[in-house]
Amino acid sequence: MPGYTTSVTATADTALVTTAETVVATLTGCSTSGPGKPVRLTGEFQITLGTNATGLTVRIRRDSLTGTLVGEANAVQIETAAASTEDHDIEVTDTPTGEIFNATYVLTVQQVAASANGSVLQAFLKAQCE
Repeated sequence: MPGYTTSVTATADTALVTTAETVVATLTGCSTSGPGKPVRLTGEFQITLGTNATGLTVRIRRDSLTGTLVGEANAVQIETAAASTEDHDIEVTDTPTGEIFNATYVLTVQQVAASANGSVLQAFLKAQCE
């Protein structure tokens, strides 16, 4: 089943507890047609930052919150003042060593230096499965 796209939109608010890594969107159903076939992942979200937040670490992981990190996990500076609302996105490629079937990917967000909870207002995750 090569070359198809699957996506998910999360419209319910997700609380980000101070600086804990939190899943904001979960996508299931990605399969590849053979070993080493790439999965191109894109995600975006809108966040209201917690008090004193200075940045965000955005990640995509395979399987779950504790699953394999896809790409890098770099902290980025926030664009507005803490407690403001802003948009962010991420784009990574997963190249599993073997074939995957009905894989799950999660988009996670973690605030940096926040002293109060933030909130992800909406999130979107898309996979182009080869």
